[in-house]
Order: sequence, then structure tokens, then C-alpha cells
Amino acid sequence: MDGVAKRHASADLMAEGGSVRVDVETPIALREVGPFEPLAIAIENGAVRDELASGIPIPSLSGYRRLRFGLLAATAAPMAMLLELDRELVMAQHATVGRSVIDLVLVAFVVFELSRRTPRMPGICAVALVAIGLRWALVAARLCGAGVHPLVYAAAALSVLAALVLLARAPSRARVALELFGKLGISRSEHFAATHERDEPPGALVAAAVACAAGLPALLHVARSFDFGLFGQAAVFIAFATIAPVIARRTTDPNAAPTTPTRIEPVRVLLGVAAGLALTAAAVTAGRLFLDVGAEVARCVERLDTETKIARAAESAELARAIAKVRASAPLMLMTSAIFPFAEERVYRGLLQDVLVRKYGRAYGVFAASLAFGVAHLGVYQIALYQTVLLGIGFGIAYVEGGLIAAFIVHATWNLLQLG
Repeated sequence: MDGVAKRHASADLMAEGGSVRVDVETPIALREVGPFEPLAIAIENGAVRDELASGIPIPSLSGYRRLRFGLLAATAAPMAMLLELDRELVMAQHATVGRSVIDLVLVAFVVFELSRRTPRMPGICAVALVAIGLRWALVAARLCGAGVHPLVYAAAALSVLAALVLLARAPSRARVALELFGKLGISRSEHFAATHERDEPPGALVAAAVACAAGLPALLHVARSFDFGLFGQAAVFIAFATIAPVIARRTTDPNAAPTTPTRIEPVRVLLGVAAGLALTAAAVTAGRLFLDVGAEVARCVERLDTETKIARAAESAELARAIAKVRASAPLMLMTSAIFPFAEERVYRGLLQDVLVRKYGRAYGVFAASLAFGVAHLGVYQIALYQTVLLGIGFGIAYVEGGLIAAFIVHATWNLLQLG
């Protein structure tokens, strides 16, 4: 490279028939002004991967591009029916607008994902389809099948079947990337070496991140025990979340490069918000509906034991009490919609998840940080604690895809939807 950016079509980069030779270190960007990254890193960016896949034929996408239209056609009716059901329930004051917005997010993400020529997040789309299917299954279960229209069963079956087909047939992002590397003449060993040479955080930083994650709820408990008012608690929360991650990094890994991007990419943030909000809505909805459907089916066959009945009622009451408590106080609403999301995302995603992902990999890092996030809410929830873990996974994916700003937006938006 002579230091001057040159425009090329995707096909020009192919090892066979292309006019340009590239390797894992070749700087690449979608625009001449950048930002440029090494090819091995840039291809993890969905936009770069999609652009390359649009001009380079790879085997896994040839069948998917036909399959997605079939899946979209099969799920169009269940999704349209769900939105109409929400509209009628809201008009009859049997459901909140927030519930309708959550379902609209699920439907919009499914349409977005299945309308793309290359799959970006098929796993999230599948979870959203399962949530839609379970919603229809709950309608049938609550009526014990009596007088249920066949379209309700069809909607449930089609949604779940489409999710299974999508998981089985849609190529993962890793597979698409590997096939693209093969077309570009880059071996798997070269790709692996380039993507696994990143700095691994020292054990001291991991310990410091875990300590900060444990310290945030502990500090709030101490502030409450000393009768700090809401504004005092907010000040302590903000101060800890602002200062503690910086101290943890500088004292345990002073030579590390900064992890906070110096340039905000609006498109990346928006995609991160979309993915995080969709996964949050899908995971929490599917988890709750799965338990509800099971309880309703057990009731219909007269197998619903007293303990399960009490547990389901207690979970609903627990969530209702927490929401009512926040709604009754304007300062607490501010803390729940802005201050808590800021502080928790700084600590649990910006520090803990970032460190754990760099140390142990994405899957473990996201799940472990989400588990810690859930445990931190033991003082608020007991039965519904699993929902906070699922929320943490959604917020974690928002962070992976769009950074800290995306994670904060998803967290704050979800809290506002629950309050609404």
C-alpha cells in the first residue's frame, strides 16, 4: 500500500479472478475517509462483511437468500395478527401501550433480519419468533383449547417452526466470514492468528472488575443503611460508576490501550440499540411466556400444583410492586430511567463484560457479566431474578454490537417501557 486509499469493488479482492491481493493486515473501510481497520478485524463489522458478501459469491448464502423470503411469508400472518391483537387489547384497556411497543419491536426486528440479503443476527430473530409463537400458545392455553380458532394454533406453530428452520439453515456470521476469507485467499490459521493476538487483560484487572461489580450494589446498600436520600444515593452511584472503572484499569493495567472508542459511529450505535432491544424484548418475553404456557397447560389438565400457582402469582406481584414503587416517586423514576442505567452499564458492561470477553471469549464474558448483573438485583427481585439475567444478556449484546452508548439506551428504554 502506498498510503493512499483506493476504491475497489468486492470482486476485485478475490484470490481467483481479482486484481488486488489482500491479507489479514490490509487496511479496509467502506468509505475513503475511513475509519480503516485491518481486514481480519473489519470483517467482524457487519457492514463490511455485508458489502463483501454482496459482491463475492459464497456457498452458504446461495440457499439462504431464497429461504428468507419463504420464512418471511410464513410468519407474516402471525406477526400481523399479533399487532392486531395488541391493538384490540389496548383499545379495550386490557393491555398497556408498553406491551404493544415491545411486540412491535419483535415484529420489526424479524422483518428487518429476514429482509436482509445476508444474515446479521439470526439467533436474535429466532428468539423473537419463539416469543411470538409462545404468545399465541398462551392464548390457546388460557382457553384450554375451547373455542380457539385454528389460525391461533397455526400462528403458534408457524412462528416456532420458522425459528427452528432459521437456526438450522441460516449461516452464522462466523461461517460467512470464514467463507469470505477463503475467497480472499486467507487461510483459517492466518485469520485465527490475527484475531487472537489482542491484549489479554491481567488477572489483577479481572479481579478488580469483579470487585467493582460487587461493590456497586454493596455501596447502594450502605448508602441506604445510613439513610442517604435518593439524591444522595444517586450521587454515590454516579461517582462510583464514573471513577471506579478508571481506577481499576489504571492501577492494574496501566499500559493497556484505551477500550473506549474515540469516534462514535451513529450507524453502529443504532444497530446495537436495535439488536439489544430486540433480544431484550424477545428473551424476557419468551422466558416469561414459556413458564406461563406451562402453568396454563398444567391447569387445563388439572396438574397445576399449589407451589407452582403460588410462584407464578408471586412473580407477577413482585414485578408489580417494584413498578408501583418507582411510579410513586418522581426522583426514583429519574434514577430508574437514567442514573441506574448509566451506572450499571459503566460497571457491568463497560468494565466487567469488556474484561471477561477479552479474557475468556464473547459467550462466557456476556453470560458471566449478565449473571453478575442479575445477582446484583437480589435486593429487588427474588422470583423474577431470572428476568434480570436475561435483561443483562440483551444489554450485553447491545454493548457488543454498538458500544456503551447503545447499551445505555437499551437499558434506559427498557426501564421506561416497564414504567409505562
